[in-house]
Amino acid sequence: MKVQSMFIGKPKQLGDSNATDKMQQAWVSAINRDRVDGGCVDVLGFNGDEVADKKHHGGVDKAVFCYPYAHYELWRHELNIDIDAGGFGENLCVTDMDESTVCLGDVYEIGEARLQVTQPRKPCWKPARKFGELELSRITEENGRTGWYFKVLVPGEIKEGDEIRLVERLHNAWSIARCNDVMHRSTDIDAVKEMSELPELAETWKVSLQKKLEGHIEDSSRRIYGPNI
Repeated sequence: MKVQSMFIGKPKQLGDSNATDKMQQAWVSAINRDRVDGGCVDVLGFNGDEVADKKHHGGVDKAVFCYPYAHYELWRHELNIDIDAGGFGENLCVTDMDESTVCLGDVYEIGEARLQVTQPRKPCWKPARKFGELELSRITEENGRTGWYFKVLVPGEIKEGDEIRLVERLHNAWSIARCNDVMHRSTDIDAVKEMSELPELAETWKVSLQKKLEGHIEDSSRRIYGPNI
């Protein structure tokens, strides 16, 4: 497992402010990060890196976005788009890791830093807009090529080409792939509850899972007592 490439950047205006087509109008995002040889990471991410939408991106639980390099060949083949490392706005593009082999709570040493997996990335509209593929978010949710987020346990320097070493696995049953399935597709309410109680899971995902649990309870009550309880 290695860092294939690294990306750090700040929000930029993309698109055309004079365009009439909504997909081509001006918008602001940090999705087009700059490729770098290395950088120092702290609890809020890499020095010099920023996000445009601080409500849905960034913060301690989502300090570093990681994406598998092998996914890009699949995207190019399936959608016939010009996409390569950095295309999804990740900070770290990695080899020999994917959603089926990475588990929630995993602790990895990368360079001088130690990072912990906190959640899959929830597919958003920005890659879809960047590549002009309206269904890209839906497709990403369905195929599970989401990547994942790290929190930073030990700050330090990370460089392109650094080896990635798994030093602790806390939840062997909870791969990122399974987390995606439970969040987006599963009707197994026991699994939803179990996942929501994993201490390493990012708080925003705990909130979303709790809403899923509450919705299930409400739906069950309606089936038993009728709609006017």
